[in-house]
Amino acid sequence: MEPKKTPLYDEHVRLGGKMADFAGWMLPLWYTTGQSKEHHATRTACGLYDIFHMGEFRIEGGKALSFLSWMLTHDIEAMVDGQAKYNFMLNEAGGVVDDCILYRFNAERFMLVVNAGNAQGDFKWLSGHAPAGVRLENMSDQTVKIDLQGPHAPKLLSRWVKTGLENLKFFHFLPEADIAGMKVLVSRTGYTGEIGFELYTDLENAKKLWNLLLDEGRDLGILPCGLGARDTLRTEAGLPLHGHELRPDLIPLGNPWQFAIDENTPFLGKKAYFAEKEKGGYRRVYPFVMDGKRKAMSGWEMLKGAKPAGVALSGVIAPSMNNTPIGFMETRLELSPGDRVAFRQQGKTELLEGKVAEIPFVPLTSRKKMSLFL
Repeated sequence: MEPKKTPLYDEHVRLGGKMADFAGWMLPLWYTTGQSKEHHATRTACGLYDIFHMGEFRIEGGKALSFLSWMLTHDIEAMVDGQAKYNFMLNEAGGVVDDCILYRFNAERFMLVVNAGNAQGDFKWLSGHAPAGVRLENMSDQTVKIDLQGPHAPKLLSRWVKTGLENLKFFHFLPEADIAGMKVLVSRTGYTGEIGFELYTDLENAKKLWNLLLDEGRDLGILPCGLGARDTLRTEAGLPLHGHELRPDLIPLGNPWQFAIDENTPFLGKKAYFAEKEKGGYRRVYPFVMDGKRKAMSGWEMLKGAKPAGVALSGVIAPSMNNTPIGFMETRLELSPGDRVAFRQQGKTELLEGKVAEIPFVPLTSRKKMSLFL
């Protein structure tokens, strides 16, 4: 099947984007400025990302709250209007169907944002479990998502959004801001670890919003950014990628993102989750950092001492760490930061040395007060 194109495809080509198929979509890997400059722009100024490929579902009705409380792992009942929350959606075996962000407008109206490659399956999964009194709508093809990330992002957005921005907390949102006449949901979330926003608007606003932010952000050092920078930024921030650190065959125990599971609430997959927890010896996920300048790739074997003990899940060269290789690995061992490990390519004998790390790998701004950046 031929990959789909986002409404901004022509803009990416015009800007010199190196286009590639990702999760069934043609998206830019990087632009003519290069991945490293895009990465640093997001860390020090601001970067702009086309995230149209992600899935957005509207979930409404008198039973929407109880339905989502069962389908997702966080304490949904505790959410307030205007709040967003990171969640796992588990299968009956306790594996992660997807990781997602839930937005609460009120007790009977929510939006769920899911990963691109899982969107169709997620919608089918939710629809198959939805009771009477819950209305589901897949808005993915009509919803534009543009991410504005970095320490200069608040200053840029404040040129239009005059009310509510200064007091906008981390993982909260403004449901209806006006940006140059466009109605935009402004969410203080993101995938880079920096302060910034995920912007949701109608399909017809795609090019106008994208070009407005690029044009007006020139004096603030804005750059359009591709998937390459997105991956290095999320890894440095210690954030997972579904299909790598999170998977349907991997129960989310012993990983850095267990905060997304409220063990005191009922949720689908909880029985299997606790059965694995009580059994022990489950597969864990740890961050690692390499000794030299060569990275361990996804799928490489991990060794503790001379014994095979796990596998690398992700590996990148971290621009914010003087190009030090970092990543995540999976093992059944209980490890601590500083513990020595090694990696080798499947079928090879050469070992690359490293150690267990802590996350985030670099200092981040995402949780800092908005007023510091305006």
